[in-house]
Amino acid sequence: GSENMNRRFVKTTTDVLLLIGLVVMGITGIGMYLAPPGRMARAKNWTYLGLDKHTLEDIHTYFGFMMLAIVLLHLTLNWKQLKSLLNDLSKNKSDAIIVMTAVLFVIVSMLIYLNI
Repeated sequence: GSENMNRRFVKTTTDVLLLIGLVVMGITGIGMYLAPPGRMARAKNWTYLGLDKHTLEDIHTYFGFMMLAIVLLHLTLNWKQLKSLLNDLSKNKSDAIIVMTAVLFVIVSMLIYLNI
């Protein structure tokens, strides 16, 4: 009934907000990556999509914290499905290996990029 529709609305809204956050963080992240190092961006009046480096960083940080909160809400709303998925994954070794390989690839790629 009504409670189920409210839950569906909240879940859909959460998913849309996560997608918007992902897009904004992707765009601002690319801009920050392309920005000249240090204070050169300000000295050159550098902008990306009309935004200076400081503004890109502010937007990126704000959306990052907002996404953390929304991810927690998303996990809470989808906890049963997540537990079921992990349970299914634990029974299927080939799928588990694929998922673990993907996760490991992302972690190793980040460590290489960060020179750690």
